[in-house]
Amino acid sequence: MKFIKEDEIYLLKYLVVFLSIVILGVFFYVEKPNLGFNLKPLENEKTDNVPQKIDFGVNTPTDFPGDIPIEKGSKVEQSYGLNYAGQEQLTIVFFSTKTVNENYTLYSNFLEKQNWTISNKYESPKVSSLYGVKEGNDINVTISESLSAGITTKSSVSISILKK
Repeated sequence: MKFIKEDEIYLLKYLVVFLSIVILGVFFYVEKPNLGFNLKPLENEKTDNVPQKIDFGVNTPTDFPGDIPIEKGSKVEQSYGLNYAGQEQLTIVFFSTKTVNENYTLYSNFLEKQNWTISNKYESPKVSSLYGVKEGNDINVTISESLSAGITTKSSVSISILKK
């Protein structure tokens, strides 16, 4: 009966590790998985998944649902639309004189009264968010504390609607 020496065990371990690395290298070379590093499409790649962005500046998009409460007297700081294949996202951002908590309560109550199904929510003193679904459409409301000195705003509200 032949016994394997300690030196041979080390050699065998290194051989297994080396072969594993070679096999993984071949796999990644052949399969070329998308690891998120190649963000620009190649010239011959289709760009159907890239949304077309429309910047509305400080104006509320005309397609933005009128029943969603926007604080009176607030100024829209940013708004834009993203057109995907078969879907449209509309987003507005404005500063509010209400606190994060006050806005969270306002939008939470609004979504419940309008029969949105709230599937995800997060509440804290500095950042809060609500995510809801209704009739296949999605809404995301994010409220964050605004620390602008000398301005009466207390929070920033971002509302995104995804129309499907």
